[in-house]
Amino acid sequence: MHTDNQTQPTHTDTKLKRRRSWRFLAPALAVLTLGGGVVATAAHAQMAEQADADAAGGGFGGHRLQKLLDKVNATPAQRSQIEGIWSNLRPQMKANRQQHMALHQQMTAAFTAPTVDAAQVEQLRQQSMAAADKQSQLFTQGLVQTAQVLSQAQRQQAAAAIEQARARFHHHFGHEQQ
Repeated sequence: MHTDNQTQPTHTDTKLKRRRSWRFLAPALAVLTLGGGVVATAAHAQMAEQADADAAGGGFGGHRLQKLLDKVNATPAQRSQIEGIWSNLRPQMKANRQQHMALHQQMTAAFTAPTVDAAQVEQLRQQSMAAADKQSQLFTQGLVQTAQVLSQAQRQQAAAAIEQARARFHHHFGHEQQ
């Protein structure tokens, strides 16, 4: 039963409550977003360190390379040349990755400072993009040098194997292929 002492909430009351809840929710979301960036940066650094350790011992990255070379029936001489290519690039790639991670940490510090300096953030963004571009250049250099060691038929076999692996990855993780 409805009595006169009980009143139904009005549309204005509901809007006011929503506005109040956003006052508390917005700062919490901002903290979570920045915190997520810090966690992602730390996780990325840990993965990069693990990749460096694996690569030095022919680990995960080396294992994938070996599997690919098996699929294209690379000769021992080709394997030796290709392993040498990546061994020579690895120190440069590691140094570049460390620089990129340091820039991520500086960016996090800039965003969590008492006052955000837009010019500093922009400078860090530009440096981060330059480091990413350098990493891409080094990786592409390794790919080109590797391709020059393999025959055209081997390169085609490698491309097909990589595409199959990509398709399995997208199927397994539910990503749409683009």
